Amino acid sequence: MIENRSELISHGIVGLRRKIINILSSLLEEIRGDKIVRNKVKSDGKNLKIENISMDLNFENLYVIGFGKSSGELALALEDILGDRISGGIINTNHEVKLKRIKVNIASHPLPDEKTVIYSREILDFLKNSGKRDLVIVLVSGGASSLFEVPKKGISLDKERKIVENMMKSGVNIEDINRMRISLSSVKGGKLLNYIYPSQCLSLILSDVIGDAKFVGSGPTFFQEKYKICENIVIGDNNYAKEKAREIAEKMGFNTKISNTNLRGEPRDISENIFKEFKRSNEKIMIWGGETTVNIQKSSGIGGRNQELSLYLGKRISGKNMAFSCIGTDGIDGPTDAAGGIVDGYTMDRLQSLKINLDEKLKEHDSYNVLKVLGDLIITGDTGSNLADICIGIKD
Repeated sequence: MIENRSELISHGIVGLRRKIINILSSLLEEIRGDKIVRNKVKSDGKNLKIENISMDLNFENLYVIGFGKSSGELALALEDILGDRISGGIINTNHEVKLKRIKVNIASHPLPDEKTVIYSREILDFLKNSGKRDLVIVLVSGGASSLFEVPKKGISLDKERKIVENMMKSGVNIEDINRMRISLSSVKGGKLLNYIYPSQCLSLILSDVIGDAKFVGSGPTFFQEKYKICENIVIGDNNYAKEKAREIAEKMGFNTKISNTNLRGEPRDISENIFKEFKRSNEKIMIWGGETTVNIQKSSGIGGRNQELSLYLGKRISGKNMAFSCIGTDGIDGPTDAAGGIVDGYTMDRLQSLKINLDEKLKEHDSYNVLKVLGDLIITGDTGSNLADICIGIKD
């Protein structure tokens, strides 16, 4: 799944790089939305079983709606599992997926546009077909806040976009951003249930949020106390991704530990904590997960939080037999085509030979162009998943 694998292991501490890239490649395959659904969701035709939860499928119609970067992959697996029990459906996602029974709309991300509103209204109109004897399965994954939206009456889409964009640029955490989105929306924060009622609702969630899943996609099926009609089930989250990464590394024979410290805050600050923890540990490999935030304000550079964190770690491990890689599991890091970056103990030497002042570049948040010159951008394309960020460190 890593498209530029050969380039990434052609320089630097090749042995350590190869091991990290192998782990990341296997991880991205394991946490695809369709694979998670196939592992966790089963049906015998009469019942739908999700791990320890069982639901009777004695409904007149079974409809599927969804929104998020991984909603297409979730729907793909669900079509295989439920087949012609699905009466129809619509999903909004950000890339092409071929489905048989469920319509796919390609909407805007990371901010909604007019098409998003049109496609979202289409889903609301579709729900008018559902009734008391029907089940609506809602597939929610990271990115749903942008991919499914109808602004509250009196709020223009342009105003909403500007508010959210300014919060993003200021490094506001995702929970607070999504609280704001809920206040501006007619479908977020459980308000979607106003359109699903009187049908029953089952929401399957891939969480990209660290903490309470009610903020995934700004909680379209959470919060609402008026209707007790929806069962919300998280089938994958950042903890799931970290555990899978640990399993993969240990199967490869590496002594591995998952850090209890979440990636939270500015990359500059969290990089010091990561390095100190890794330096003290006895494990060959450590894994961190979460989501940092970058306050970019009026900087002229281009990059993403994982690319920036990778470069700060590159500074910390200069001259040491170590390597780090930090990626967004959705394959998208900031407004770029990269998932993240990889660095090792030689990174700073290579930058000096190229006469690149890393401190100046980081001040401008220009991590993308630095990693591009180094040949250390990790390119994956759409991964079919979105379980927040993963950072892996390895030492010899």
